[in-house]
Amino acid sequence: MERFPRKVEQEERQKVLSYLEERFGIPHDTFENYSMLKGVSNYWLFPETELLPKLQFFQIQTVGLLFLRKVSKYLKPTSVFLQRFGYLATKNIITLTQEELGILKEKGKFFKELPIEPGYVILKDKNWILGCGLYVNGKLISHLEPKVLKTL
Repeated sequence: MERFPRKVEQEERQKVLSYLEERFGIPHDTFENYSMLKGVSNYWLFPETELLPKLQFFQIQTVGLLFLRKVSKYLKPTSVFLQRFGYLATKNIITLTQEELGILKEKGKFFKELPIEPGYVILKDKNWILGCGLYVNGKLISHLEPKVLKTL
């Protein structure tokens, strides 16, 4: 059995980076100084370093920034990743009003027709990127972390 962390091969790396660029407009070169690592269904970013191969001698459960989870056949960005790199995004960003934030906090979802393709989206208020949501069939579903919801 291959041990974590496993560095992602170039072909898989390009697919992941293409997803981020196509879905959110985050350029490939944003991550040129990062290694991309993979567990069973999660991806991590780790700053490029010659020390990475030495980690294989340890029993590691996590390393770096967890940035994507494979959910079914889709890649779901983590809220922490979006809070760190989401400012580079140019599309599939939903700016929520205070009223909409209140509904998300209370109900976890609401209906709203938006001119975007279904899929994962970046949720923000007027000042900050809050995290991830899912937009399908005119419904916006919160995937915000509980600690973020508490601050709303």
